[in-house]
Amino acid sequence: MIAVKYKNVVICKYHLHIATPLKGRKNIKYGELFAIVSKQWADVNDIKQLCGNGRNKARQIRKEIEQDILASGKKLLDSKVKKVPMSKVIDYLNLDIDYIVKMAMLENEIINNDRRIK
Repeated sequence: MIAVKYKNVVICKYHLHIATPLKGRKNIKYGELFAIVSKQWADVNDIKQLCGNGRNKARQIRKEIEQDILASGKKLLDSKVKKVPMSKVIDYLNLDIDYIVKMAMLENEIINNDRRIK
C-alpha cells in the first residue's frame, strides 16, 4: 500500500485516516464522516460514529444535549428514535466542519484519480 504522511494525517490509496488511531476504534473515512455531519438530526448511532465511543457514552451525550435544549425552553421532536439537532452535536464535540469538508473532497479526488488511472 502506498501512503503519504502529511502532519498527523496519512493519505493512503483509498482512504485518509489519522496516523495514530485510537485502540479499538474503527477508522472512518472522511466521506462517511461528511455524510454523517450533513444530516439535520443525529441519533445515537451517528453520535457513536462521530465520537468513536460506545453506545452508552453516545446516549449520555444525546441526553446532555437534550437537557440543554429543554432547559433553554425549546422542544424536541417526539419520535420512537430520539434525535437531537446535528448542529448541537457538532458544537458539543467541537468538530471542525471546514477541515472535514476539505479532507472529504481530497479523499474523493484521490479515489477519482485512482479510477482514471486504471
